[in-house]
Parts: sequence; C-alpha cells; structure tokens
Amino acid sequence: MNSYIFPIKAAVLTFPFLAMLIAAPFLIYYYRKYGQLGKLRSLILYSFVFYLLCAYYLVILPLPSISAVAQLTSPRYELQLFQSWHNFINQTVLQLNHPSTYLPAMKQSVFLEPVFNIFLLFPFGIYCRYYFKFSIGKTILASFCLSLFFELTQLSGLYFIYPRPYRLFDVNDLLHNTIGGTLGFVCAPLFTFFLPTRNELDSESLEKGQRVTLLRRLVALVIDWLVISFVSTILSFFSSSLPTRLNDLLSYPFVSLVLEVIIYFMILMYFWNGQTIGKKVVRIQVTENGRDHIRFSSLVKRYSALYFLLYGLLMIFQFTLTHLTTTNHTVFIAYVTFGLLSLGILLLFLFNLLYALIRRKNRLFHDKASHTYTISTLKKEV
Repeated sequence: MNSYIFPIKAAVLTFPFLAMLIAAPFLIYYYRKYGQLGKLRSLILYSFVFYLLCAYYLVILPLPSISAVAQLTSPRYELQLFQSWHNFINQTVLQLNHPSTYLPAMKQSVFLEPVFNIFLLFPFGIYCRYYFKFSIGKTILASFCLSLFFELTQLSGLYFIYPRPYRLFDVNDLLHNTIGGTLGFVCAPLFTFFLPTRNELDSESLEKGQRVTLLRRLVALVIDWLVISFVSTILSFFSSSLPTRLNDLLSYPFVSLVLEVIIYFMILMYFWNGQTIGKKVVRIQVTENGRDHIRFSSLVKRYSALYFLLYGLLMIFQFTLTHLTTTNHTVFIAYVTFGLLSLGILLLFLFNLLYALIRRKNRLFHDKASHTYTISTLKKEV
C-alpha cells in the first residue's frame, strides 16, 4: 500500500509548484477565449492536472538508485497479450464455490495489478467525456496514447536516465489502461450529473468575461513587461555603438523606465488605440468615455500616475530611510517628514488596490486620475 501512497504524497508536495508553472498558460488561453477562467473551471482543470501528476508518479516512483538498476536481470518487457489473465487463472487462490477465498484472492498481485491499471485511467475517461467533450473513439485513442506514454517512460529507463528499465513494459497494461479510460467515459454521467455542463461553463465564463478583473489586467501587465524586457535585452547588445554619454544616461534605472513607459505605454498605445501586446492577448482595451480613439494626453496622465509617481515616491522613501543617520536636527526632521509623506501616499495606493480587490472594482487611482476605463474587447460568442 505504501507504494501507492508515497507517489500521491509526492504529487501533493510538488503540485503547488506545477500549478504556478502552468497558471500563466491557463490564464492567457481562457482570458483570450472566454475573458475569464472561473472558479469551477479552475477547480476542474487543476484537479485534472493533479490527477495526471498522481498517475505519472505512480508509474515512476519510487526511484531506485542507478547502481541498483544496473545490476537488474529481470525481464525488460512483456509482449504477450492477455498474459496477465493467464497469470491470474494459474496463480490465484480464488475458488468460486468457496467465498472464503474471495478476499485473499483480491489481495494477490495477479489481481491487484490489472485492477489498478484499469482504475489508473478511469478518471481520465471521465475528464475526456465531461470537460473535453471527446467521443468514445477519441477517448479510447487518448487513453491508449497516455498509457503508451507511461509504458515508454518505463521502457526508456525514465528517458535514459537509467541504464535499463527498472519497471516492466507490459502490453497488457496498455490494454487495461485503455479499458479503464473507456469505462470512465461510460460511467462519466454518474460522476458529473450535478455539475454544470461544459457548454454552461463556457457560456458563464463568456458572460462574466465582459467584466475586466484586476487579475486579467495583471496578466496583461506581466506580458507587457516581459515583452519590454525581451526588447531591452536585444537592444542592449547594440549599446556599444551608442555615444558614451548616452550610454551612461541610459544606465540610470529611472531614465530607462521613463523611455520604456513613454515608448511602450504612451506612444505605442496611442497608435494601437489603448492596447498593448499584453492587452491584445487577454482582449482588453483602455478607453475614454465618448471617444472612439483615446487621447495621447490621457495616456500620459494614466501612466505617469502609475509609474512615475509611484516610482518617485518609492525613491523618496528609500532615500529618506538611508539618510536618517544624519546628525543635523533640521535635516533629520525634513527627512522624516518627506519619508512619512511618501509612505502615507504609497499606503493610500495600496489601500486603493485592496479596496478594489475586496469590492471587486476594476478602477484604480491611475484610471480615475486620467478618466480612462479598461474594457473587454471579447465578443459575446463562443
């Protein structure tokens, strides 16, 4: 039993890291298609990922040492189909006319292994039918392919990390796994009866996707700064050809920030009418009421408040903290005053963000300061 519990424990420990890794692709895809991921859809998708992780770990764990594997002389593969059924018939203690043999027979490996392999992909068949809307033919094919991936993982010695397979490649496992996925497909309605259908999930997400959440805006912002960082890295290779004074000027973080914000978030957004690459990906747009095209001055107000004001306050606060050791009483009071003022304004910005999160408002201080709005460009059709 420990051989089954240990991989599940490993999956529980590593799942949070995997969840963070795949969060961005999930969010980008569903924001782009539906405008929202949704709580129930998130639960379904992450439960599917967790299930696959558990299944994968059950196939490969526990990992033996390389030296122990190198000394193995056991068979590498089993290519005789239905061998597991022959083993069961020849080795089981089961006697149909003696009920007392039923439980001991169920504890034998010749019974447990086929049953385990059937149940391993049983949930996969449920997911295929319920969420991915596969036909029974596609479910059988997908179950076979997933099982083949598991078996090849074993046959390759965990992708040639080991000198030989430490688990048996068995064509009977392919059969049992595929049967499990098929049974899951057949039984799916019993497990998903009280859940909304996939079409209902899509319609609900599309309807709620007309509202722009702060998380959706954050995803767009992360994409934008990744783009800016990538372009800046490329341009840095050509910095040696620039004049020395200009190079020295660009080395200051504030100067680089000003140029990046002006070029990307003001000029580029003006020509793209309130959109950036990140905003296009998640399908949102910055607009002004009563205007078909956003004004450049509004973008200047919006992003000056977001970046230049915040950055300036952070620099003032940091500067005052590093100079509080001064012995001049008047200067000390001035530093404390400026530090407290900058901290107070920064806390107001933080309060504005927390208030928006709690009350589910999508307008922040820089939206109000520039009289701009962030809207969804997603059309109401799947």
